[in-house]
Amino acid sequence: MKGNTPLAANRESIQHQASSPAFRLAGDEAQIWVASLEKSPRVVAGFSALLSPDEKDHAGRFHFERDRRRYTVGRGLLRMMLGAFLATKPEQVVFCYGAYGKPALDRRVHEQTLQFNLSHSNELALFIFCRDRPAGIDVEYVRPMPDEADFAERFFSSSESALISSLSGEQRRIAFFKLWTCKEAYLKANGDGLADSLNEVVFSFGEADTARVVSIHGDEKRAASWRMEMFRPAQGYQAACAIEGSAGQLVFRNADDYFPN
Repeated sequence: MKGNTPLAANRESIQHQASSPAFRLAGDEAQIWVASLEKSPRVVAGFSALLSPDEKDHAGRFHFERDRRRYTVGRGLLRMMLGAFLATKPEQVVFCYGAYGKPALDRRVHEQTLQFNLSHSNELALFIFCRDRPAGIDVEYVRPMPDEADFAERFFSSSESALISSLSGEQRRIAFFKLWTCKEAYLKANGDGLADSLNEVVFSFGEADTARVVSIHGDEKRAASWRMEMFRPAQGYQAACAIEGSAGQLVFRNADDYFPN
């Protein structure tokens, strides 16, 4: 019976995944993992058993059960994936946090160069992993935003605000969420939260759904050191990732193919 408990099942899964080529970063490769947060109660219980006391306390502070479940699944999946990359038990992964709450591996415990970031919206979670350079990711469920133009005027640059104001309907909504996810991904990669004002990090869009950082506090050279990628991980969602330096291949994987549902 012991081997059938949720925690035991998760441990068996992580031991199997640790040897999988999917959890090896080749050179300057970056991996983006997509996961559903809709899991069975049994799987949620297994993920909860992996969390640290402070993570369990954080989960308990959510008012709605839906939000507790989403947080638990997201952190549990993060621990399982990090456990596979590090070849360690997921419950033994130790985090530290930056001044604005960005999680990282505690280097006093893990002698690794692995960098990661995560984001979730509605029932979808995204994770990014790479080595030796900061990375950030953001996903948003695209929904009606009646104050898009007003928000852009207050918090975006003048050129970005002009772009939003020049559009209407679905085009405006899509452009708004493209900009929003790009800004969030950069700010999360940089680890400064909103310390870098939204309107001081300026983006432009190119052909084939591409984006680039134009300037950061007016510094174009600093902006040129960042790679931006926009993508739609599922119907109804917009996402972006930011990676500092010259990044190689971007590999997409579905976590639901590797972990319990």
